[in-house]
Amino acid sequence: MKHFFSEIISNDPIAKDFHCICFKWDQKVPTPKPGQFLTIRVSDSTVPLLRRPFALSGFEKENYLASIIYQKRGISTEILTGKITGDTIDIIGPLGNIFNINNKVNSFIIVAGGIGLGPMIYVANYIKSIGKNVIFIFGAKNKSYIPEKEILNFLEPILCTDDGSKGFKGTTVDFLSSLDSADIKGASLFACGPIPMLKGCHDFAEKNKLDCQVLMEQIMACGIGACMGCVIKVNREPGYNRVCSEGAVFNSRDIVWT
Repeated sequence: MKHFFSEIISNDPIAKDFHCICFKWDQKVPTPKPGQFLTIRVSDSTVPLLRRPFALSGFEKENYLASIIYQKRGISTEILTGKITGDTIDIIGPLGNIFNINNKVNSFIIVAGGIGLGPMIYVANYIKSIGKNVIFIFGAKNKSYIPEKEILNFLEPILCTDDGSKGFKGTTVDFLSSLDSADIKGASLFACGPIPMLKGCHDFAEKNKLDCQVLMEQIMACGIGACMGCVIKVNREPGYNRVCSEGAVFNSRDIVWT
């Protein structure tokens, strides 16, 4: 974990309310890995006061460029959308743990919902780059929330929309139930998105005896484990874990789903 300032390379809209920001990564800072996140101070003023967490959506080691996909849904992200090429952002990272990719597993089912798209693109691209099979499933409310740019093409995504305006009509969990047994057998399932979706992925994995890892989305105040503001209930002592320091990636069996 390091504190550094970074130059923005691009900051473009990719779908309704969604942007992708690309920025330089300090070469003295550890290389970020799939599942990790960073925090950004979006303004020098006292409003907003706290830093904001964002999961990494990609990293190009050749050029030391990192990216995040974020949704405009508050004052912090509203400010972030106004950043332009050449502006500087204040970063702490990389933070959190990583996805545990078992080398003995050859097939991975990657499920992303909403703002969970970014980190799942990162891990899916990495898994494909090491020669593994990936089924990438992305769900959104409707087609306006599906990225127009070509960031998904390499993954040949299966698209799901609640209203059926693009791809499969229904949720990502609905689609999971339609997979052939050959696609499921021996696979690992990775997911990030809304809690009901994550619970649905956990239930599917339990039913089919699959390893399931989930990247939890949680409001964070400090991002470094000091404030205890991002705890979730788990099935082990002491009963609660901090998403920012013990996560944000968890084995789904460790979480108490309610």
